[in-house]
Amino acid sequence: MKLQNKKKVLELLHQERLISRIDIARRANLQKMTVTNIVNELLAEELVIEEDVLAISGVGRKPVLLRLNRENLYAVGIEVTKSYIIGLVMSYNREIVYQEKVYLVGTSTSDVTPCQGEALTKRLEKLIDGLLERVPASVRNLGICVGIQGIIDSQKGEVIHSPYLGWFQFGIKEHLSKRYAVPVYVDNNVRAFARGEVWMRTEKQLRHALCIYLDEGIGSALVMNSEIYTGNRYYAGEIGHMKIGWGGPLCFCGQRGCLEAYVSVQRIREELGWPVGTFTEIMQLLEEGHPRAKMLFEQVGRHLGFMLGNTLNLLNPTVIILGGELVKAADWFKQSMLKAIEEITIRPTRDTPIIYSDYNQNNCSMGAAALVFYQWIFHCG
Repeated sequence: MKLQNKKKVLELLHQERLISRIDIARRANLQKMTVTNIVNELLAEELVIEEDVLAISGVGRKPVLLRLNRENLYAVGIEVTKSYIIGLVMSYNREIVYQEKVYLVGTSTSDVTPCQGEALTKRLEKLIDGLLERVPASVRNLGICVGIQGIIDSQKGEVIHSPYLGWFQFGIKEHLSKRYAVPVYVDNNVRAFARGEVWMRTEKQLRHALCIYLDEGIGSALVMNSEIYTGNRYYAGEIGHMKIGWGGPLCFCGQRGCLEAYVSVQRIREELGWPVGTFTEIMQLLEEGHPRAKMLFEQVGRHLGFMLGNTLNLLNPTVIILGGELVKAADWFKQSMLKAIEEITIRPTRDTPIIYSDYNQNNCSMGAAALVFYQWIFHCG
């Protein structure tokens, strides 16, 4: 009961920048003394700060409001894909103290050999070591979260199946927990992105949202009642492997006709004749009006629209959120995507809003850091 009460208090402190003890008691349906005891514990741990606010009339006793000590709470968030690892140190206020991206296959045709298995684990550990050194000594690090491309058992912290990374039945949480003295969390990278969206937004429509991540691969996460739906065996969300036609190009999964084989950043590079390269270079071609690049992104929009239209008819979410690096080029695929959606959807789902998430405000590594904060509240500090 005490832990549940503490969770209620922390949730309200997360939702409100400033809130009084009386308001916490009223909104959490708790006794005033219960709130006082919990708040005193949080004050002693320097997790909460008291702020004096002037009375409106200018006279009388000034109310004392409470706030989370957000600037003193930090987390390390990491995303691991087949092409790169990106990690950051982020405060509860979403301020990025440090960020580093390590390419696993190089950025030129001279280096295309992927880093997988044990070698990838060592590369990840080296990155985490460097990130932890960047956490200020004066703050509280609430933990590390690794968002991984593949099928992930988030409860056990185990990589069930990731052919991209060469990890199979790998208890990565247990492995990292032996090395680091802070809590370690592991999840699918797109579910981490979705958690970041729920964490950073307050709109009620996000209680039922379909979050789709368009990057090196294509994945999705379904938010139901503000929680991430993982499915029976953590396979829910593999939207990149929905078939959008018979035959078609070969996907990394070994099958043909997958959305990912048409739309991912890797596929776009291959269609442009580059086995590797940065997305910044692709954006430069678009901005210069490169005809081949523009045509490819019109096709990307049609393929996305085909998939989204059918998904809207099936799931009927209140909103769709598109994220990932590919969204930076939304201006070049948006119109063809919306046209395809309109042609496929039935009328009740046709007006579902589509949000384009700012890649610089939330990507999978930022979402992973947000997941640490969520877990901290969920487990009551």
